[in-house]
Amino acid sequence: MYTPLTRLAITAIAVISLASCDRSAKTDTKATDTIAKLSVAKPAAVDSGKLVGAWHDEAIKTDKGEEIAYEVISSGHKVYIQAITFTGKNLTLNDTPPITPAASEIKKDGEGYVSVDRPDERYKIDKEGNLLLFDKGVLVATCKRIL
Repeated sequence: MYTPLTRLAITAIAVISLASCDRSAKTDTKATDTIAKLSVAKPAAVDSGKLVGAWHDEAIKTDKGEEIAYEVISSGHKVYIQAITFTGKNLTLNDTPPITPAASEIKKDGEGYVSVDRPDERYKIDKEGNLLLFDKGVLVATCKRIL
């Protein structure tokens, strides 16, 4: 069963591609060498921004079997996180990705970030560069850095 954060990410970005994360607090030492090709639906973009980073969620897939990833995007003074889905082995990322309506604005909070709309959702980058996702203070995903 997925956590509320994971279900929200999958539902909100079902039309876009998502990358996957290791769902345990353990760090998987295997290299992420099978990154899939991005299959992007064409939702109406709210804006575009600069890609800050991307992380693969290796633990889950969409109902269609697509991989899931998260993009962090900056636009002006705001920062967003959004899920994307992809298939295949070569994920292609855009340097100036569209910020979709399903993206969540996040703001700096101590050593990490917190969702503006859902303050129970927190994000942190660990020493290895992995994206850690927390829901209500509980680590729900450890995603490997792609970019």
